[in-house]
Amino acid sequence: MVSPRLLTWFCALAAALAAFVLVAAPASATALGPRVCTVATGTDIDLEAALRAESECRIADDSIAGPRIWAFVDVADIVDPAENQMLIVDPSSFDSFALYLQDADGNWSGRRYGPEVATENWRAGMRFALPIDTGGEAIARMAISFDRPQLSANISNLAIESATETETQHYYTSLFYAIFIGVLLLPVVYNLAFFIVLREKFTLWHIGMVSGALGYTMCSGGFIHFLFPAMPLDLRWSLNLWSIALAISSACMFFRSFIEPDKLSTALRKGLVLSAGIIPAITLIITLGGEAIRPIGQDIFLLGFVPALVCFTLGIAQALGRGSRAARFVFVACCALILSMGERVLRGMDFYEGPAWLDFIIYGTLAFEMVVTALGIADRLMIIRRQRDSARESEAAFEKLAQTDYLTGLSNRRAIITQFNEATGSFGARGFALLDLDNFKRVNDEYGHDVGDRVLQAVAQIMRNWSSLTAGRIGGEEFVALIHSADPRDTAERLCTAIRESVHESVPELSDPVTVSIGLVSILPGQTFNQAYRAADSCLYEAKEQGRDRVISLWKAPKIGSKSRAAA
Repeated sequence: MVSPRLLTWFCALAAALAAFVLVAAPASATALGPRVCTVATGTDIDLEAALRAESECRIADDSIAGPRIWAFVDVADIVDPAENQMLIVDPSSFDSFALYLQDADGNWSGRRYGPEVATENWRAGMRFALPIDTGGEAIARMAISFDRPQLSANISNLAIESATETETQHYYTSLFYAIFIGVLLLPVVYNLAFFIVLREKFTLWHIGMVSGALGYTMCSGGFIHFLFPAMPLDLRWSLNLWSIALAISSACMFFRSFIEPDKLSTALRKGLVLSAGIIPAITLIITLGGEAIRPIGQDIFLLGFVPALVCFTLGIAQALGRGSRAARFVFVACCALILSMGERVLRGMDFYEGPAWLDFIIYGTLAFEMVVTALGIADRLMIIRRQRDSARESEAAFEKLAQTDYLTGLSNRRAIITQFNEATGSFGARGFALLDLDNFKRVNDEYGHDVGDRVLQAVAQIMRNWSSLTAGRIGGEEFVALIHSADPRDTAERLCTAIRESVHESVPELSDPVTVSIGLVSILPGQTFNQAYRAADSCLYEAKEQGRDRVISLWKAPKIGSKSRAAA
């Protein structure tokens, strides 16, 4: 079901993505977070007033509880006035941003920027870069402030990097994201194709999961500003949150619908649905909560992932314990992703500090998850398709059994009635023949029912070999033939002769030939099966009365192509 070429390209892109992880991850930037001293003030406090409040400064404290967060840092050993250097800043949402530089004489210079500074100076990989304008003079300190920042990463991820390295990283990181976006687009295509064929809901949930990951990549990596340069920073921040919510919520529902129905308990299935609902509810609170929620919004958002992580972990363990084939793919696909998400939650809640390149790990684990889940979906869909094909074959077999006489293989009464209705239109069957084997009870009594059954099968085979007949067995030794030939009476006469002369070849135990009496009537316009049957039965009774082994017909052949016949 999966194109080998498609999977080859998919795996090639994923491999290229993995190769770029080491190249694209920032390595040479000097982190300022550990040496930053922060103080929270009101938005009416300017640099001069903030310097007076510096005595309250807290070292390596990246709390964002406060309308304006000031960060002071000594950079005399980092900033080289002879080199073009950039201040690297996390582009999460904020109302304004300020950068001030203090020279060796203690003089300060700088300015405050609006949030558009992030969109105008974005660099691929969750950052924007501002040139450090030293004017050729040594720089002793920096003062940086954010108004209402959304993430503590605005403080903790501050770094200084050479302009050359910044542009190099921007190039490689752009390639990284371009490859990753390519990896994400392929599952959308094949899942749509799968859904069109088999209509399985888990393919749609996987599309939702991939779409959320794609939105997160576009927003967090900065590519959204390439497509929409004028997009406000707060809108990009909201889209980023909602993309993550869509990805995680869809992942919960994907897992719930992807695992075989009997491999997950009802409690866990309900837990996954609840987890899927908690995340967008929390996201809504954060995006609408305003200043009261902002300082703790990140922690609340990350905590919203915990129920999903718990349900995923317990669900995978339970499904594996119950022998789920689909869970094996999910386990392999999600182990690294769950670990990277757990690490991101702990680091985001400030349990520990980590290098910036850790932010790229989640992309690698996402790509790996997409590759393995793609194989799992293909495997599951092939199993579902085989099951459906088998069910359809069984249904067709049961339908055939329901319409077939078990002994002779001819149509039974139910099927022959249907065939009568289908075969009596214009230029269809013209004659209705009712056949009854003569003295058949004596065959059963003298030779046994096994021989009698073989006689019935031999008669059925003779009728089956005649292309001008639609034959069926009504019951016992009674057969029906819908005759399509131009001369139904001649066909009936030859059939009577064939049975008399040929049955004994198939059943040599018989000492006497088997004969048949036939009642033949024309099929009239608008006539029902029962009407034709009763008319033919009267002729058959007369054939028995006249000595058997003969055809008695009541023929009223309609004119071919007549209005009445056409109307029938």
